[in-house]
Amino acid sequence: MRVLSVIVVLIAYGSLYPGDLSEPDPGAVKQFLTDWHLFTSRGDMLGNVALFFPMGMAGILFARKRFDSRIGVATLLFLALIYSFSLQLAQVWLPSRSAALADVAWNMVGMAAGMATAHLMAMRLSARGQPLNVASLVPLVILVLWLLTELLPLVPSLDIQKFKDALKPLFLVFSFSFPAITMHAAGVVVAGSAFTALGQRAAWWLGVAILLVWVGKVVIMNLTLDASLLLGTAAGYGGYLIALRAELKKPFEVAFWLLLAAWSITALTPFSPAPGGTFNGIPFATMLQGSLEVAVRGLVQSLFIYTALIWLAHRTGLGIGKAVLGLAIWSSFIELMQMGLLGRTADITELILLLLVGWVLSTAQARQPATKLQAGTPAAQSQPVVAINAGVSGKRTLGLLAIGVGICAAMGWLITQSPLTPYNVRELIYEGHPIRSLILLAVLLYWAIGFPILIAQWLARGELYLLSFLPLVLLHGLIAWLLLWSSVPSESIHDIVGSPVLGWPWEWELLGRFLALFSLWSVAATAGCLIAAWHIFPDAKSALLGWSIGAFLLIPLSYYIVVSEASTDNLVELIANNGSVGAFLLIGLAMAEIAFGGTKAVLASSPGLAHRTRATAWVLACGILAYFALSFGTEQVIVKYGQVFSAMQFLLSSDRSNLAGPGELIARYTVLYGLLIAAIMVVQYPLWRWIISALPRSSRHMGEPMPRPQPNNRR
Repeated sequence: MRVLSVIVVLIAYGSLYPGDLSEPDPGAVKQFLTDWHLFTSRGDMLGNVALFFPMGMAGILFARKRFDSRIGVATLLFLALIYSFSLQLAQVWLPSRSAALADVAWNMVGMAAGMATAHLMAMRLSARGQPLNVASLVPLVILVLWLLTELLPLVPSLDIQKFKDALKPLFLVFSFSFPAITMHAAGVVVAGSAFTALGQRAAWWLGVAILLVWVGKVVIMNLTLDASLLLGTAAGYGGYLIALRAELKKPFEVAFWLLLAAWSITALTPFSPAPGGTFNGIPFATMLQGSLEVAVRGLVQSLFIYTALIWLAHRTGLGIGKAVLGLAIWSSFIELMQMGLLGRTADITELILLLLVGWVLSTAQARQPATKLQAGTPAAQSQPVVAINAGVSGKRTLGLLAIGVGICAAMGWLITQSPLTPYNVRELIYEGHPIRSLILLAVLLYWAIGFPILIAQWLARGELYLLSFLPLVLLHGLIAWLLLWSSVPSESIHDIVGSPVLGWPWEWELLGRFLALFSLWSVAATAGCLIAAWHIFPDAKSALLGWSIGAFLLIPLSYYIVVSEASTDNLVELIANNGSVGAFLLIGLAMAEIAFGGTKAVLASSPGLAHRTRATAWVLACGILAYFALSFGTEQVIVKYGQVFSAMQFLLSSDRSNLAGPGELIARYTVLYGLLIAAIMVVQYPLWRWIISALPRSSRHMGEPMPRPQPNNRR
């Protein structure tokens, strides 16, 4: 039911976008209720059918126990009818939308089509003797999405002239596009892999599907049969036959890498770097504007790519969670590259779609029947015995993090309304979009404080994982940049890292300077987490070794970019001795001490961990040590704006006209340190509970050395 609920919310979002409610014209409701024209436009018809198609499938697949009877199906259709009618009626109050009863009818067609498709899929698997679970239907879903990608809008024509026009690109103008050939070939190989997963005669069925696509390009409106399609499908079919003769997993591996390459090439072509890139942070805004038919085709293609990539990665032995994480990182990189390309716009929608598809597939996998291992079998004996707390799951952790983001955004709004808040903090909020800015800043807070735990956990695995520190720090900074760039005014970023002076295209210089600055926090926070959880991680010594190597490489580079090659004196003038190396390291040490104190507080509040009194002493000591490190690491005398003040006064005072005195400065630092410790506790507590629950029970006692094994004297 969770998948069905998410689909219902997404449909409401798409139907009521952009939410500009206003008083309708007189008689608008009556006109809506009396307009019985069934056809509006082909794009509207296609969009309304596609909008409710996933809900029909989800109603059968993810709510089978409730809607598996005829009465249940009728109930589901009736509820969908009421829901569709309510959304269309609400559109009367949206001047940018056009409400019509015909849309309700086409919504119900999509709903019924989705339910029928899911039912036929289940019947086919049942006839083949396969278990009726949602995960086994994924190959069929991939095939349907592939055919829709190639054959939308699915409206045939009997016009002979249309047939001739559809063949002209092939015979009269024989031109082709390499990205299009690659995408068509990847689609064929993916479809072949889906046929392979479904059963026998995969090559034969794939050939029939390719012929269907060729014929469909000729007879369906707005489609043409060109050289790119012909060459791409032929190459894909040949490549699939070659891969099919190899090992069992080979077709899936070939399909994965080919689709990943085709997706990347298509997203970055034509590669024309240019400044002035844009980023769209409103989900699905590009798909809900312009031609609805084009938007549906783009949505279906994205769903096909993401579903196929995650499924193929899982078939090759990779977990769904890891596959989604890796693809999300790659998708973010592609969107970041698009911000520096001519005529391209980076969009948050693609990343959201990828995460939604991954969540649905993960839910489908959870519904798959578990395989029971008999006691005494090698497989059963090889399973590690790990004490897991059933109450701390990944889903619950994500839910707690989402709730925390909302609470932090609300608290941020209250803090910015206080006159005691420093002016340079209040300037971080966009005046035009304060809610979005606060939410993104709350996400940035969680990302900045929470991800170092995962870096430390990754390093604690030892071996080759020690080499992952530099890429993870880079990832930490990239995501933080995207969140900061989307949430605060550009002037605030310039105040922190400086204005561009090198003449690089787009904002690559700002990005590089921010990554250098943020890497200092990543290194310091990871060190604080590692040392605070020294007795929890199984291989903390190796993790600290990997951290030391990475820090030795990153800190000099960070100092060189942030201080030596700074494009602004806003940061350098705050560092003691005109930005000396020692002062720079002292500031990094203060960050590590704050992270260490916060992590100690989190671990002390976690159930099952001892020495809470000692942890409290550590928290207090870290606050004092961090204060002295900041005092010696920042400038004591700054002459600016006609005043003389210290760096700590500049950072902690409410404004320039009311500089804090020594006593007030200590009080303000104490409050700030307490807020930072509280923020670290709120952010890291769900993550540490989740990590600790997956560790062996013997390694959960903080501060208590592991008991040595007793020698066995028996012979």
